[in-house]
Amino acid sequence: MTDYPDLRQEKAYRRGLVLGLTMAEVMILLIFLLLMALAAALQNRDERIAVLDSNGASKLIEQLQRAYPQAQNSDDYFKELTRAIEIRKQVEDAGSQASRDTLIEDAALGRQVKDAAGSVNPDDFLRRAISAAKRGREGEWPPFFSLSEAGGYYFESGKATLRPQFEQSLRAAVIPRLVNSIKDYDVDVIEVIGHTDEVPMVGASNLDTSLIAASVDRVPIANLRSTDNAGLAMARAVAVVRVLRSDPRLANVTILPLSGAQMIVPVDRMADGNAPRDDQARRRIEIRLRKSTSEAVPQAVGR
Repeated sequence: MTDYPDLRQEKAYRRGLVLGLTMAEVMILLIFLLLMALAAALQNRDERIAVLDSNGASKLIEQLQRAYPQAQNSDDYFKELTRAIEIRKQVEDAGSQASRDTLIEDAALGRQVKDAAGSVNPDDFLRRAISAAKRGREGEWPPFFSLSEAGGYYFESGKATLRPQFEQSLRAAVIPRLVNSIKDYDVDVIEVIGHTDEVPMVGASNLDTSLIAASVDRVPIANLRSTDNAGLAMARAVAVVRVLRSDPRLANVTILPLSGAQMIVPVDRMADGNAPRDDQARRRIEIRLRKSTSEAVPQAVGR
């Protein structure tokens, strides 16, 4: 079986769909951008004529010939250029995300899509381009949000209690951004992950008996106690989850608390156990977004 690249991993996956076009169509779009740039730069008709006479016209003709080697005459070239303008206008009307500033950057990815999918029927291309523009960022991987003590997001020392400024920032700044990202990326799960540094903890823990109750507001967060970093990270994640769940703007989203303990160093690196010191950057909450998924059941290995 032939292995194809997973284009969903590309950061420009959305734009690759929009530009899943033939090489000729890519060239025509680039030519149209060149025309727009010339029109914006030149102030009057005489200047435009002078530029075309000096070299501009020959460059346009060369690009047209390269894009459409089968064209027989100037009428054929003009028809293809007109068609490219109409396609671009319809894509822009369908979604403002497909702006001309991204067209050149995405041309290479468009070629990859074309190579993977084979030749594209013009009508199918236009229909898919408009549909992809309407979807916006759906299909891309969402960003994550890191709320660390180094960034001003504090808990009470050694506890899961949010300081007032932290809770205020969640409601006024973080939740609006989450709402926008949920809509943009078409996701429905929020994972709240607590992280700590490697400084050892001591004391008595009540998380086994109180953590779930605290997550549904039956026990105050301030009453939670932990004897290790894994428990403290989970308790702090629960504290943030309570704030998010209480906000009606996130009513239709699943919000889950998780613990990364002291195991993960920003960003996405395993700890080596050689930093048992105070580290505000590692004491953090990470909020990650994803779409709900189905369970994959592995087959048992036969004996």
